Amino acid sequence: MSRLRLGALLMVAVLVTGCALVPVFGSGKVVTRTESIEGFDSLIVEDGFHVKVSQGESYSVVICISEGLVKRLRVSKEGSALRIALAPGAMVNAEKVTLEVDVRMPELCSLGMSGGSHADLDHCAVKSLDATLSGGCHLSGEIETGDAMFGLTGGSHVTLSGTAGNVTVKAAGGSHAKLGSLKAHDAVVEATGGGHATVHPSGRLDVTAKGGSHVKYVGSPVLGTVASDGSSSIRKR
Repeated sequence: MSRLRLGALLMVAVLVTGCALVPVFGSGKVVTRTESIEGFDSLIVEDGFHVKVSQGESYSVVICISEGLVKRLRVSKEGSALRIALAPGAMVNAEKVTLEVDVRMPELCSLGMSGGSHADLDHCAVKSLDATLSGGCHLSGEIETGDAMFGLTGGSHVTLSGTAGNVTVKAAGGSHAKLGSLKAHDAVVEATGGGHATVHPSGRLDVTAKGGSHVKYVGSPVLGTVASDGSSSIRKR
């Protein structure tokens, strides 16, 4: 892309958003930082960070980040949530910089992700989980949980294995919930706008699929409410 075209795009972004967007390019050097934050049971991950989550009796937050982004790093505790993000206004190509975080925590209750972030759950055993993903985020790993809720929009993906209690899935806007290896009790699935979901309930399954969405199920659950329009499908895998 020419400098002239890049400058024009930046000007449009400023006019549309009303704030200055600053292109930030990380240097080749990677800096490691340790954050002394404790007492959180939830995570908010934004701006393309890649987070690995593991369980332990103590808390640990270790960040590997491109040197050019250190001044824009924002790590804070908001209520019971640890928030990891970059300062507003930065234009960052996440594929060309390092934005990696290792988090160890005793319990994970909720996870909010946006802006193309990634999270990997490393054999986490939790009481329940509420995960909300938007803007092309990816959640993967292995988990043992009670009831779980997954809300996906904007082309986000969840791929999890393990066991769960009752599972609720809302997949919209081309998102994919790949939960065929997550063995659950009951499942409620709502797929809209090109959403895809695969679930594995042993009890009851309630499904709504609309707007070119597709839902698959593993096993032989008791089918409860099953509703789809002409452009969608619900079937056994």
